[in-house]
Amino acid sequence: MVLLVNQLTIPVFLDIANAVASKHKSVTLFTGRIEDANTKISPNISIVKSFPYERKSLFSRFLSWVAFTFHLLFYLIFKKGIKSILVVTNPPLAPMVVSWMARLRKIQYSVLVYDLYPEALSQAGVSTKESWVFTTWKKINPVVFSNAQYVITLSESMATALNPYVSDQDQVKIIANWVDNAFIKPIPKSENPFIVKHLLKDKLVVMYAGNMGLTHDLESLLDAASLVRDSAEIFFILIGDGAKRNKLISIAHSSKLTNVMFLPYQSLEEFPFAMAAADIGVVTLGIGAEGISVPSKTYINMAAGLCLLTVAPENSELNRLVERYACGAVCQPGSPTAIATFLLTMLNDTALLSHYKSKARQASLKFGAENALRYNDLI
Repeated sequence: MVLLVNQLTIPVFLDIANAVASKHKSVTLFTGRIEDANTKISPNISIVKSFPYERKSLFSRFLSWVAFTFHLLFYLIFKKGIKSILVVTNPPLAPMVVSWMARLRKIQYSVLVYDLYPEALSQAGVSTKESWVFTTWKKINPVVFSNAQYVITLSESMATALNPYVSDQDQVKIIANWVDNAFIKPIPKSENPFIVKHLLKDKLVVMYAGNMGLTHDLESLLDAASLVRDSAEIFFILIGDGAKRNKLISIAHSSKLTNVMFLPYQSLEEFPFAMAAADIGVVTLGIGAEGISVPSKTYINMAAGLCLLTVAPENSELNRLVERYACGAVCQPGSPTAIATFLLTMLNDTALLSHYKSKARQASLKFGAENALRYNDLI
């Protein structure tokens, strides 16, 4: 039996699970929640439901991590017949437990690094690099990663960040994330019910869709909204939830930003229309995360044919992607004036905006679900 461990199964990981199930008759997905996806889960996959990932606060997040990890520990102690494990760094404690139990029971395992810890804790301001947690975690990582069959990650910069922990670089495999380009795609605004519902006709729509986490510089986006408030055609939509959502709503309310709308996560049926309603898709990455994270929402925005506006450190993989495919602009965190200037340029230069949108859609076709099949070579 192949065991897949991921507290939050996003559509990309569901593709991985289905790909593995196409090769192996017995596959178990140990997860807290499976997000709605256009792809249906394979009947060859058994599901073990555990504690879901909670994003509301740091405390609830940590509590959900611990609960999930302890459940996983007891599952690994008593479950028989496990031949191979693929564990995601979500929750970040799970690879430690898998490494320990896999070595005790002589089970092969690989680690899929979506976010690199403890560096992500430092970047989020949760832990200093001198803290006991940070220094101890750094000592554990070489054991976890070096004993894995493979360490899989999303980009060259993330692979470089793994260097201190992996002695054999042949263990490290890079597989970029992807998106269902047939499900998320451009939709003419005249045929989009989301446009009609939210009165977005003749608007330049700037959209952020996803987790509003503590490390995401969305304050600069709201500051930019304030700077362009006299340009009535520019409208901002923030879709999602997270630890920072209430703070952002408070900022928009106190600043009387009538050009900003907050919406909850959209249903599976409504989501493609919501994404296609935008012109510019915002992707953020906090300072310090440039080598340890690549937001999956990047590919979703590209597939919808949105011009990308990245708010991220200059040397991030995210920005290299934007520059490689010439599909938008790069702004440093804490630069609302630069964001506002770019938005006004897009408002006045529709030809350049259309060029960026077209290039984004073309680039997304290079990141298709066939990438999931590459995991079959590693498991």
